[in-house]
Amino acid sequence: MFRKVLAVLTTLTLSISSFSMIAAHGEDLKKPLTLPRITAGSTGYSFKATPAEWSDNGPSSFQWLLSGKALSASGLTAKLKSSDNKKKLQFIETHTFDDGTSAVAKSNIIIIGNVLLSESLTIRIRPSDDKVIEIAVLPQSIPTTAKPTYQWFAGYFEIKGATKSVYNLKTSDLGSDISLQISFAAKGFVSAKQTSNTVAVANLSRKYEQIWSEEFNGATGAPADPSVWVAQNGDGVAFGNRGWGNSERQWYDDKISSTDGKGSFVINATTTGAGVNKCYYGTPCEWLSTKLVTKDKVGFKYGRIEARIKGPVGNGTWGAFWMLGANIDDRPWPGCGEIDITELLGRLPNTNLGYTHGPLSGGGGRGDKVEMTSAHNSEFHTYAVDWLPDQIRYYLDGVPFVTVDKTDNDWVYDHEFYIIINLAMGGILGGEVTPNLKQASMAFDYIKVYSINGVGEVIKH
Repeated sequence: MFRKVLAVLTTLTLSISSFSMIAAHGEDLKKPLTLPRITAGSTGYSFKATPAEWSDNGPSSFQWLLSGKALSASGLTAKLKSSDNKKKLQFIETHTFDDGTSAVAKSNIIIIGNVLLSESLTIRIRPSDDKVIEIAVLPQSIPTTAKPTYQWFAGYFEIKGATKSVYNLKTSDLGSDISLQISFAAKGFVSAKQTSNTVAVANLSRKYEQIWSEEFNGATGAPADPSVWVAQNGDGVAFGNRGWGNSERQWYDDKISSTDGKGSFVINATTTGAGVNKCYYGTPCEWLSTKLVTKDKVGFKYGRIEARIKGPVGNGTWGAFWMLGANIDDRPWPGCGEIDITELLGRLPNTNLGYTHGPLSGGGGRGDKVEMTSAHNSEFHTYAVDWLPDQIRYYLDGVPFVTVDKTDNDWVYDHEFYIIINLAMGGILGGEVTPNLKQASMAFDYIKVYSINGVGEVIKH
């Protein structure tokens, strides 16, 4: 008996469930398979409707609404005018089924006078050049007279000056998410903006390969290698640069400096014998020192430029390891460009200065200073820049501390430069020399140049 009751209940339950499924399916049949949709013509004021799809072949009637009010148009097209701007257009379809019942389907809404875009903006890395990001899909605008403008972004931030349809990747973009915002504008229409997908730029590791070095392995008292170094002697007058442009107090003489027989080149500065020369300031010179350059001997273009240096002791000393554009004779400073890899001041023994100077930044330069864990004149430290076509990054003992990116016309670091090593006394940056200071020195253990991921060049003359 129990089994019979259970079987009856089960049959009843299945019958009810089947009826519910049939009823639900019947309700679904009353819904459109696809909704109607309206699209705009090329002028932005003519519109066409695509009707809905239904489960049967019953008749449909159509109605256009403009901000809720019926238009006289009852077919699949409608025409409006600029006076209708800001109003909302919608297409309504009423469908009658075979059983006499009806259903209503509503289209998307278009705001009159707004620029419309056909599809999603898509960007990609150019297949033939992985340093360029380009547009893969550009939306078509309605009206077709709308003109696009472009702005590229790195993360949430606009990239200054990046307003073209393609974007050339820079070193500073490594590790960034790049996207494009496009704006279409047409007279009499409200502009439309769209933001693309994001392209993630890989953060590549830097690989270094040594391509040149100066080890200073000469015997004690040996001069600098004449195939590499040229002395710039004097007080700057003979070079059209009195006081070397900084009111410095020394007369340069390469004969007082030499290798020490222990693998270093030592630039000496001394008051002894300085007075035999008359300096630009009208009295006997106060100091002798040395300045050597690789100009017209060896040039460099890009790469890591590095030296291991022990700085000078004493207020007023101003040692430097730096570079100038090899075109300086045709384009005087600062147009030729200057890269100060390090400037070491006796009055700031725990500070390392790293700056670039160009036609816009001039004397102030762009860069920064960093405090050192030990004095630059107490032991050797390494000073370097990674110089790339669009970026200069400064390092102290292998640790980066400031980056100068190519952002404007101040960037004149795209040609050959030459290296300079010198020890100045006094001057604008060096400051007043301590009265009882009689000698000072600066030692170079080595200078090395490396390519960075294959970028870097040594130019021998």
